[in-house]
Amino acid sequence: MAIEKQITGVDMKTTLNYGDNGEGKIVKKTKTYGDVREDVTDEAFFATAKAIAAMQEPIMERKQKVTSEELMEV
Repeated sequence: MAIEKQITGVDMKTTLNYGDNGEGKIVKKTKTYGDVREDVTDEAFFATAKAIAAMQEPIMERKQKVTSEELMEV
């Protein structure tokens, strides 16, 4: 029995830093961009995340490439 995997989706997940909430706590939120091409290179992924960060106000602290896979028995 062999296991085969198939990529079902690639997303870009970012963590945004909104700064201090006035009570001494840092406010962070995540945003996910779906339907990223499966064959995206790391360079293209990083450049896109950098371009998105340049267009928004909160500071982008983190960018993650999230790949979803389905495992099937063949």
